[in-house]
Amino acid sequence: MVAHGMPLPGLPVVQQVAADDPHRRIVEEAIELVLSTVDLAAVLDRTGQLLRRHFGETRVAINRISTVDSSRAEVVLVSDPRQPSPDVGTSFPLAGSAAGQALTARKPCVLDPLRPREPRYREEPLLAAYGYGSLVSFPLVFENELLGTLDIAHPPREGLLACCFEVARQVAHLVAIALHNSLMVEEVQRLNRLLGKENAALKEEIRQIKRDSRYVAESAGMREVVERVRLAAPSTTTVLIRGETGTGKEGLARMVHEFSPRFHAPFVPVNLGAIPDGLIESELFGHEKGAFTGATRRRPGRFEQADGGTIFLDEVGDAPPSVQVRLLRVLQERVIERVGSAEPVRVDVRVVAATNRNLEEMVARGTFRADLYYRLAVFPVELPPLRERREDVRALGSYFLARHAASMHRRPPHVSEEIWRALEGQPWPGNVRELENFLQHALILSPGPELALPDLPGGARPVTPEPSIVAPGRFDDEVRDLIERALAHTGGRVYGPSGAAALLGLRPTTLQGKMKKYGVDATPPRKVQGA
Repeated sequence: MVAHGMPLPGLPVVQQVAADDPHRRIVEEAIELVLSTVDLAAVLDRTGQLLRRHFGETRVAINRISTVDSSRAEVVLVSDPRQPSPDVGTSFPLAGSAAGQALTARKPCVLDPLRPREPRYREEPLLAAYGYGSLVSFPLVFENELLGTLDIAHPPREGLLACCFEVARQVAHLVAIALHNSLMVEEVQRLNRLLGKENAALKEEIRQIKRDSRYVAESAGMREVVERVRLAAPSTTTVLIRGETGTGKEGLARMVHEFSPRFHAPFVPVNLGAIPDGLIESELFGHEKGAFTGATRRRPGRFEQADGGTIFLDEVGDAPPSVQVRLLRVLQERVIERVGSAEPVRVDVRVVAATNRNLEEMVARGTFRADLYYRLAVFPVELPPLRERREDVRALGSYFLARHAASMHRRPPHVSEEIWRALEGQPWPGNVRELENFLQHALILSPGPELALPDLPGGARPVTPEPSIVAPGRFDDEVRDLIERALAHTGGRVYGPSGAAALLGLRPTTLQGKMKKYGVDATPPRKVQGA
């Protein structure tokens, strides 16, 4: 059947069919199958089955114009009962092919019968070799865009191509829609893959920045520590971090984890010195329901929570003897037993331990197992105290001031050279933790653009520029006076680069809140001598 009763070259004229013609039902079935899925392979397979069910051994193939070279086409899919393993994925030049002729003319290219001995197009000898006698190549066009061709071949039977031509033409239109949808899905998937790669790269960049900035290493001693961590991190070796309280042992343990292949898995910190002896085994290894009073359900321990990742055992020297035995088994066999169960549970955990105690002396006294000590101290890392790396004080201080100022929604204050020298001269028995806490305290007492210090540990007072240290009883008055002086200096202006908020290193909204709190009115500004 031919649309509108117009004859096609090489095909006899077929009369228009009635509305109840079975060919109409074939087209409706084709519409239903195309709309049922966006999977192009499924569309072609069902289309081939449909045509073969009604028209015999039909070969159906989809060719797509190459996205790399528009002068070539790629064989996307083939449904062929006579060719079990078609050359899907191969490409061919459009010039000299029936597919190329169909795309150039934007109308079907009909070859009936095929002439394998005197071929007009490259497809003829290839199809004839598989026993086909005719071919029609339909251009696949969607919204005026050429996408490729739908090729339908039949065995050499009189009039068979003519009977299915109109059905095939309408099916080609549906396949064009399906191919377009498939290309759109493919493009979305490509963009998603690209986005996923970019996202992964961005996450890795952020992770790199975080892990590189986690430890300030200006001194030679800390640079050596960080380098040792970089060397140990990629392995599964147990690391023992030793150092005084407050030196940053947990931060270094996180660095080991983040530089390791386990960075995407959990990092589980446990302070063994902070858990009561009666609960420590349950906390580390978990327990079964009914194991003790109050155990109303099974609960996984920290080792199970860290499976695939890293567990950080802080203050490992405080572990009681019963826990030391269990820890030794985990390190040797990588298995645990929940409290109340004798069934072993295998865990894949990287262990990083830390202590501020002298484990060698504890081993000599018999309070710490020697075999556990040697299992833990495979790769020891010694963290020097802050008094032995004074070069790090300034970098650490700048980092802490910036972080805590950001949490207060203000700019970091300026720190004078006198204050830096005073901070570097302190022994800091509490190490990095003490320095951070001290600077956070100083930041609260310094609402202006300059950092002012309270008394340093030991009673020393550095020479600091204005504003001076505020006595607790006069704090509100001093803050109010500071805001009023800033407003007077800026002519009552709060916002802008020359406003009072910028002068004080505060956000405008923060300054307005403080003005309301201390009862300061921006207009009219108070005239200050010399302002």
